[in-house]
Amino acid sequence: MRTHRSRGSARSANGSTRGGRAAVRRGVALAVAAFVALPALAGCDTTAVDRDRVNAAVAPTFANLYVLQQQLRGRKVAAATLKARADCARGTGPNASTRGAGDDWTCTLSWFNAGPAVTATANYQLHVKPDGCYTADGDGPSDLNGTPTLTASDGATVTNPLWRFDGCFDIS
Repeated sequence: MRTHRSRGSARSANGSTRGGRAAVRRGVALAVAAFVALPALAGCDTTAVDRDRVNAAVAPTFANLYVLQQQLRGRKVAAATLKARADCARGTGPNASTRGAGDDWTCTLSWFNAGPAVTATANYQLHVKPDGCYTADGDGPSDLNGTPTLTASDGATVTNPLWRFDGCFDIS
């Protein structure tokens, strides 16, 4: 009876297969290459995420949701009169970055509440993804964005649109 063996499966006297060491070396080389490339791949496209784009996206989204929140409370406000402005940064301190995706962005939003002389502010923690989408989580003041629900003008308990909100911006 004739048997066939593939080239890589012939066993030596000690029981190991020929080519086994070469296969292990190739496997180790591939693992090392993947390990080295992983951090670079994880940061792909994050350079398109920058402070200017984040600021430009968060401010109008906040303004529109502020108008909605005030309507729920029975007040009439126009987004254009708010002149909302976002001041967002990634991290804190003198070495804080102004670029890249991450969950360490913070934003202070300011707007004119009842006229040009009355400025109000709110704080948010942001998680910004490499694709330009973000989640803003309210960090105060509590009556504005500190609770997930609010009491509407008709007495109903409704979702607070400023407690947490999502948005996206163009990274191309």
